[in-house]
Amino acid sequence: MTLSAPPLFDAGRFSEHRSWSLFCFWVFALKLLLFAIDPLPKLYLGDSDSYIWTAVSGWIPEDRSYFYGFVIRWTSFWTESLTPLLIVQICLSTITCILLAAICRFIFKLPVRWSYLLGFLCAVDPLQLLYERYVMTEAISLALYAFVIHRSFLYLRDRRLRDLAILQAISVLLIGFRISFLLPVQVNTVLLPLLAFAPDVWKRLRRPWTEGALRVSALRTCGGHLAVSVVLLFLLHTGYKRTNGWLSAREPAYLYGTGFMLLSFWSPVLQPEDAADPRLADLISKGDELALKNPDLRNSQRYAPGFLIDRWSKIEPEAAKAERLARDTALHALRRNPLGILGIGWRTYSDYWNVATMKQSAEMDFSFGNPPSATLVTRLASRFHFAFDSTGTTKSAVQWYYVAAWPYYFLILLAPLLSGLAIVLKFGRSYAIVLFVHISIMMVMSMTFGRDSVRYLQPISFLTLLVLALGAKAVLRPLGPEKEKAGADDQRIDARPATLRDTNSLAQSSFIGS
Repeated sequence: MTLSAPPLFDAGRFSEHRSWSLFCFWVFALKLLLFAIDPLPKLYLGDSDSYIWTAVSGWIPEDRSYFYGFVIRWTSFWTESLTPLLIVQICLSTITCILLAAICRFIFKLPVRWSYLLGFLCAVDPLQLLYERYVMTEAISLALYAFVIHRSFLYLRDRRLRDLAILQAISVLLIGFRISFLLPVQVNTVLLPLLAFAPDVWKRLRRPWTEGALRVSALRTCGGHLAVSVVLLFLLHTGYKRTNGWLSAREPAYLYGTGFMLLSFWSPVLQPEDAADPRLADLISKGDELALKNPDLRNSQRYAPGFLIDRWSKIEPEAAKAERLARDTALHALRRNPLGILGIGWRTYSDYWNVATMKQSAEMDFSFGNPPSATLVTRLASRFHFAFDSTGTTKSAVQWYYVAAWPYYFLILLAPLLSGLAIVLKFGRSYAIVLFVHISIMMVMSMTFGRDSVRYLQPISFLTLLVLALGAKAVLRPLGPEKEKAGADDQRIDARPATLRDTNSLAQSSFIGS
């Protein structure tokens, strides 16, 4: 049989590329329009002050990632304005929306219009819009996280080591901007190779034992990808920790305040027998004086004078030793009472299921009522010509929208249930498993270590839209003309020689993502 060569011009493919260009343009135009409505930089006191001080002095904080401070330096110092920083964040948020639409279209195989619709929904996500304007890491870290999820799904689809390597490199950048993504990144390292090759391994294991070579081959391929993933994680993260140690003039580590954070946020379950030092045991025994059992004061236990960490630091002035003993004590409490620590998160989660609480939690993200230091006000005026209103509490347009969107936040709280349901109903099971694992980890972390803040739900919001996309994929069916056209395209592609089919497949997998 003679096979005809593929046409030099594919009108359907050209039309879709043109529509993608228009989609990208309109998403960016929408972002710029909303920025014109609400263009002023916003600060979350404490965090923003820390990042600005890193930009000014090069100081490396002990309890948060530091890359963002250098982004402020590179974008805003030479212009003496924070506006270029916001423009960068808007551009990266636009990329986040495009990546979500690309996942829907090229991986989930949703129709074009539905993929664009979900991309626009991502563009008006209140959690994304608000933090495009804040001097905070959320906008940049979410864009990097979208790259991680996109590349993870490409790896599950194509099982290419190149995607695995790129994924690990982006993941290091991600934790450099926001260390809270560390656990999802570590789980991804093992989860993805196992998910990618599990069907093949299971299929080969069910074959007759006479086909042992096929079985060994499947296990070897899976083991090889897993080994590469783990080695890349080890090498890249070792480099990150050594760099952090070099900049901080300390031993290599992800952070230097992890023990303090764990001890303070798990303080409601602490008992004197958990302490790794008798002096700390004596301090914990004064729990009533410190209000250790009050979960609403966990943030105060970490940062406020006269509370747990402040008193412990005075008892043990050597910072490294104090942090190590605090970490050991917190881990003892975890091993003794893991359900108690999960109970802290469950209480926070339950409290969110109240309209008044949800609105109040959203307003807490504006940092109203917390006066900035005189040093910060002076620094903003001298470095960025920005007059910070230290007394006003008037909400901007985006802040009003952020609070008014409270019903959407209840949907985000249901994300673990929705992603679990997608697994049970087999809606793209491997993708659904990744979404469920990531959503569950970040939900537990945000509820266990967070309080009175909706902003911790921001990455879960992105994943929730992907879960909805999986549901739409299962429900939607192409209409008549589109279905016929899709069938004709499939027949035409299948009629090509194997080399042409492989080339076309590679081109499709590379579109947007490579």
